[in-house]
Amino acid sequence: MIKLADEETGSVSSRTVDKILTDLDRRRLDDGVAVCKEILRRFGARDEDMFLGTVIAGHPGGMLPLTKEEASSFHSERLPANLYVADASLLPRSLGNPPILTIIAMAKRISKICRN
Repeated sequence: MIKLADEETGSVSSRTVDKILTDLDRRRLDDGVAVCKEILRRFGARDEDMFLGTVIAGHPGGMLPLTKEEASSFHSERLPANLYVADASLLPRSLGNPPILTIIAMAKRISKICRN
């Protein structure tokens, strides 16, 4: 798996998510593939045994970033009053690093807010 922060482009509407890889995104991804292949070669893997999987967004960050005003309530004004989100979409942008500890902390905080 290659994790990288993509450029902050694209859009989200009520029915669609529109996100394409930019030229910079593709260059970063190609560089990551080259590094991964070199690591695998050093461990004895052959090129013909390597394959590339599907490009997916594992933790799409920044799709519903919280404003400063929303940060204390962890609730986006763009959502219905009884709906909360507890994932990387609340982050200000794609981090490029595994955000799981931050997501866990946010989910715990949001669960406390919902219990009250």
